[in-house]
Amino acid sequence: MFKRSTWILLGLAVAALLGYFLFDNFQQLRQQQQAERARLFHFAPDTIARIEIRQQQEGEPEEILLERTPEAEEGSRWRIIRPIQSAALDFPVEQLLNSFSRLTPQITLEGAEDLAAFGLDKPRHQIALFPQEGDPYRLDIGNDNFDGSGFYARPEGGEVVLLASTQKGSLLPSLLALRDKTLLRFDTAAVKSLQVQLAEAEPEVVRLERQENTWQIVEPRELPADDLNVDRLLNTLSRLQAVEFPAETKAELAPYGLEKPSAQLTVKLKDGKTLTVALGAEKEGQVYVITSEHPAVATLLTSTADILRSDFEELRDHRIARLNPNQVGPVTLESQGERVTLNPLPQEKGSLDLRWENPEQPGQPVNLSSLFSSLNAARAKEFLPETDPDAQKALAEPDLKLTFEAKGEDGRDPLRLSLTSAGLRAYVQSSYQPDIAVIDLSTFNSVETEVNRLLEGKAEETRDQRGGSSSGS
Repeated sequence: MFKRSTWILLGLAVAALLGYFLFDNFQQLRQQQQAERARLFHFAPDTIARIEIRQQQEGEPEEILLERTPEAEEGSRWRIIRPIQSAALDFPVEQLLNSFSRLTPQITLEGAEDLAAFGLDKPRHQIALFPQEGDPYRLDIGNDNFDGSGFYARPEGGEVVLLASTQKGSLLPSLLALRDKTLLRFDTAAVKSLQVQLAEAEPEVVRLERQENTWQIVEPRELPADDLNVDRLLNTLSRLQAVEFPAETKAELAPYGLEKPSAQLTVKLKDGKTLTVALGAEKEGQVYVITSEHPAVATLLTSTADILRSDFEELRDHRIARLNPNQVGPVTLESQGERVTLNPLPQEKGSLDLRWENPEQPGQPVNLSSLFSSLNAARAKEFLPETDPDAQKALAEPDLKLTFEAKGEDGRDPLRLSLTSAGLRAYVQSSYQPDIAVIDLSTFNSVETEVNRLLEGKAEETRDQRGGSSSGS
């Protein structure tokens, strides 16, 4: 059993530990209370209904007035009222309010009367926050101190104080930093058609239409579109953001190259609404732009403008095949005089594998997934007209002829591909594509290897038959 003295010592230790925690909590609470009392202003940011910022920008006075929008209004919680009418970005406004509410002086210069010495006789910056009820909170901002670590300020009716320079940026956001820079916003799934017109391109106009889950070029001629590039273009358009606003109206377009745009884009939505974008001249890594949804002349980064200026070659589909194994019926392969037709087998219950079979070799299912993958992955490096003499000569007797028929009765024509190599080039002619595609020689070799592997059993069977015929004779 513990001695009485041991219990006393244990009790004293617990009491000391408890006292330490109580004292530490008391100290923390006291410090928080002192910090709270030291703040210049005491308010909750969400009680502020209006903000006024007056400042000198390059010698010119500027006044920015922001008002909180009603709770029920969608989008931004703040709106710029002056010097322009625009939605505001919530983040810099909330950052201003939070910084303002936590302003704590490093030094208070009690009794300072010579305000000119601190740049506060005619302050370059003034901020006023108007709560929903009560008097506004006003702050004049003057000069920086001698080493730039702080700046002098003075609340209305208060003493001159020195504040940390790290707080100055969030207190004085520019109009550009505050304004919403969205030039266009729409749901890409609601797009019915898209037109791109380039001033210096052949063809000048590319028009695309959505067909179920894919895009089709319908002008200048009907061709499959590159879904990835079309989606990239639409995604860029659907959240188009300005870099700067050189003019708040579209009264003067010629100085920006917008009187005769270098590119014009037209988006038609399923609800009948039409959106337009025009690109102008380029200057210092930016391109001038106007849209039907914004009153100002803005600029985009050149990299963004390059996406919008996608031409016919970028928007057309460079794939030589779009093969969905689930929709493919009989497949015919021809190479080096050998020919075989493979018919699809019923899919086994519980299996995801798709198999085909040579009717002449029943019970020997064939997997075509590698062939489908090779063809679907193949991309044209360029397209040649079907009248190209070199391509015509090479394709007169193609190395490979592949035919893919649709499964069931969906009415689609078979996809027929002719592939051949000539020197360092390989050509593909498709029944779905009027032009001749030029592909990498390595891609052609990969397809040829796979086709020959599938024809190997047929070739062995033919050799066996020839051997039997010779023995019989």
